[in-house]
Amino acid sequence: MAVVKVSHPQKRYLLLSTDTKPSKAAGDDVDNGTTLLELDTAKLYTTKDEGATWYVKFTNQLTTFGTPTLNSANNGKARWDRGSTSPLDQKSSTGWLANLVGGTQTGDDWSRLEIPVNELPTPQFLAALWSYFQTNAEVYGVNMVIWLHDPTDFDKRVEVTQAPSGVTLEKGAGWNAHELDRAVTQFFYYGENVSGSDLTAGTQYTWDQFRADILFSTWVLYRVTYEWGWYSTGVFEDAWVADVKLNGELIRMGPASGVHRKTVSVQKTMIASTKGAGDVYSENATTGTDWDFDFGGTGYITKGVIMHDAQMSERFVLYLFSQPPTSETDDNVANTSPITADALFFLGVIEFPAMSYVQTGDAISVVTPSDLGHLPLLFDSPVVYGILVGQDGDTTVAEALTIILSADMEDN
Repeated sequence: MAVVKVSHPQKRYLLLSTDTKPSKAAGDDVDNGTTLLELDTAKLYTTKDEGATWYVKFTNQLTTFGTPTLNSANNGKARWDRGSTSPLDQKSSTGWLANLVGGTQTGDDWSRLEIPVNELPTPQFLAALWSYFQTNAEVYGVNMVIWLHDPTDFDKRVEVTQAPSGVTLEKGAGWNAHELDRAVTQFFYYGENVSGSDLTAGTQYTWDQFRADILFSTWVLYRVTYEWGWYSTGVFEDAWVADVKLNGELIRMGPASGVHRKTVSVQKTMIASTKGAGDVYSENATTGTDWDFDFGGTGYITKGVIMHDAQMSERFVLYLFSQPPTSETDDNVANTSPITADALFFLGVIEFPAMSYVQTGDAISVVTPSDLGHLPLLFDSPVVYGILVGQDGDTTVAEALTIILSADMEDN
């Protein structure tokens, strides 16, 4: 076997046989992005890890990995989130993270990040890395599922699932990261119309065994997903997938539509007291705080909801700012907002119609653009700060008062 370097600056090679490809470990000067032409097969290869692994370089094919999307079912929820606050701002090349919520787990509650694949042959899927943040330690981590089908018959397909409880998959609270080890027994499959494989459905194997299998080696990848949920009990709180790299290609994270919706809820336990007209509503009579809505980006508030477990008919006003206001925030104290000192970051006001209730249900008020509540309302900061004021005066109980704001977010 002979290797001829045809241009040193660009690190291009000619390979006369398929025996051994250049590698830095073997003493060759191999850089990331090196291109190699294999003469006896006419295939082009490239490396993104200094010659440790060579990937087929497709010159007449669309991008191997497409734009990621989100999906969820039942109690699961998925949305794109800006990593605007620590620790979520520490990762993701675009600043966008896939926020996955499993919710209450009953066996079929999940959310996922979905990455389309342009029919990559199974043997050529060699490497995967991903990072993710978990709110709490769980029995499962964010695991990978590799979806395969027969490129000549779409009736034949399987999902190859990485065991989410596997000992090598990190599951702790905070940041986690995983690098695919093709030699670890951790993948099992289920699917339809599978015949001729040497592997048994439901039994765990290594990924290299799938790559070498007499059947699956002839199939192709059409999707890779990262899953959160699928457990039988408990609650899976928020997790965020930040970085994904497949076969050395960094996947660009973020929404593709230009606009997405986000809903933020804030709860405070009220003091049992009767407020006067124009008083502030907060959680403490001497150390009250503003209401903070962390949208993680900019956009337009399009809907507001207020709920409280009391028989109320109060008409609320919510003053909003792009920085913490200096006006009055203590409960049951006369409102002073907005004031001149806060004028440069005053965003506007949302006026809620009178609260109403039926029988023993919570009192509620809903405002949308069809009401005279000043919606939609533009905001230009990741966190919106609010002062809640009652126009008429009413009585609260020692229960949660909830404000829910929904917004059309700009993907910038």
